[in-house]
Amino acid sequence: MMEQGGDLSEQDQPAVAALRGRILLHTRTLKAAALADRTSDGTILCGAGALGDVKDALRYLGTLPVLADPAHYEEKFAGVSASFYVKPRSDTGRLLTLPPDMDRPGQDQLAAGVTAALTPTRYFAAGDDMAVSAATRRMQQFDASQVIFTVPLAAEWLQSDRDVRFLIGALNKVPHLKALAFGSAGDPLPDRGAARRLRSMIDNINDVALIRTGLAGLDAYARGAAFVSIGMQKSCRAFRPPDAAGQPDANRSGRPKSYVLHPDLMQYFRTDALAHLYGFTTPPLCGCTVCNGQSLTRFSDDPDDVREAEQHNLATWLPWAEELQEASPDDRRYLWRDRCYTAIQAHEHAGLQWRSRRDPGPPAGLSLWATQED
Repeated sequence: MMEQGGDLSEQDQPAVAALRGRILLHTRTLKAAALADRTSDGTILCGAGALGDVKDALRYLGTLPVLADPAHYEEKFAGVSASFYVKPRSDTGRLLTLPPDMDRPGQDQLAAGVTAALTPTRYFAAGDDMAVSAATRRMQQFDASQVIFTVPLAAEWLQSDRDVRFLIGALNKVPHLKALAFGSAGDPLPDRGAARRLRSMIDNINDVALIRTGLAGLDAYARGAAFVSIGMQKSCRAFRPPDAAGQPDANRSGRPKSYVLHPDLMQYFRTDALAHLYGFTTPPLCGCTVCNGQSLTRFSDDPDDVREAEQHNLATWLPWAEELQEASPDDRRYLWRDRCYTAIQAHEHAGLQWRSRRDPGPPAGLSLWATQED
């Protein structure tokens, strides 16, 4: 594995030092007081209203890192001449009085008080080498002590060894911390090959982070990522690409649905699918601090249940994150591998319980994390 750190690790810049080693919560909805009780590492506020929520988050979270992810990559494609979204001056209402540096991507975030700015990067379609190269050249003009290069990639980049080699080479030319995010209407890691290639990127890109992800964030952290962020909502565990409309797994209704993290299987399930699987047997009880021994299949899609399921998910993975943070860097990958292997064994037992139900099997990423070290 390549030694990580590159240009920043020998003497961390202020923003990088504040984020290194953190496992952040990536969330669309701000319940600042609740976040203060549930996160010990900080948060990334996501979406069009993220910037407006920064002040409240800072008030409740104190000195913990707070970042804003405007998520323009959900709507805008990157190109050779358009790497970042820049708010038109006419939108500010100040036209001639706007300071010149406000045209620089991320300056509005810094003005709001964030720990570091995430570049408002547009979406990199699969295989668009020229757009990625253009963005890496433009990054050279931004201050690495304050600005993080957000790299929103189509999940299809992970289907090609050639594409991954290109990304590693291109991103290692950037002296900034790089925050990878993957867009897909379905699972960004649909097979072991994709999970393996993501690991390769984490292992070989200097000063790399993985944001807006699910349990892949803990795998990346165990492998040495500078920091990661794990999504509170399903939409924050992978993002919907600009061209996702009409794709089979795209949810355009806007109505939140309950997704439940099974503590033993280390897998997210739609709550109705989980109830179906346990239809002929007793569903498991959950001992997390939110459930307190209640059934894991009790959640509905009512708004209160959706929020409680999100709290259950956080209460489930947070102890895993804390275990990794408390371990030495050399021990983290082995702790994580053993936990994932135990989950694979639990899948085998669950499959026997479900019998006549269709066993979905373990996620491809989990299978790789449990059985393959490098």
